[in-house]
Amino acid sequence: MPPRASRTLGEALTRRYSALELTRKKVEQLLVDGQISLRAAEQMYEGLFLSVYTAFETFIEELFIGLLVDGTGLYCEATKVVPRVTVRSHAIARELVVGAGRNYAEWFPYDRTERRAELFFRVGRPFTDLRRPSITGALDVLNRGALIRHAIAHKSRHSLSRFERDVVRGVPLTPRERSPAGFLRGMAAAAPPQTRYAVYSTGVLLVARRLSA
Repeated sequence: MPPRASRTLGEALTRRYSALELTRKKVEQLLVDGQISLRAAEQMYEGLFLSVYTAFETFIEELFIGLLVDGTGLYCEATKVVPRVTVRSHAIARELVVGAGRNYAEWFPYDRTERRAELFFRVGRPFTDLRRPSITGALDVLNRGALIRHAIAHKSRHSLSRFERDVVRGVPLTPRERSPAGFLRGMAAAAPPQTRYAVYSTGVLLVARRLSA
């Protein structure tokens, strides 16, 4: 099988996020129609946001491994990517990246991805390209979103304190918006109306498109 352009991964992620956004809109309509409670709507926001990050983590892993595989993997059209090792098998590439006997790799905070990339690719490209000033805002959104994701997934004292300290501290919010679900459903902008969920999912997608260009 010949190599394919890495942008196809970004395109697939875009379609996935579009489907999630349609679901979010349906949730809001159900709430307006009185068919679900506010708490149920917030729980659905939590599930949707977990899906945003699960899909992105899958994207990162597929991109990283695909760019490592020689001949049948992926190639970037806009960025020169030079692996430090020659690997011809997806299975071997995955074992090198994830680790023998492990089911997944840790990609967040994003500097973990950058450090791993510097081991496997010359100057870590394309994963270190996010250090450029034009994209650092999206990278900040990506890392804060990961804290929200952890607070939703784990609901531990540590994850919730990180959410409080690094995401919502200093932001004027209602008491309900100080929870991860309420924060995501709250409005980040009034004109045009935009939820914080939209801000974070859009930021994640911007990063994905830049990496897979």
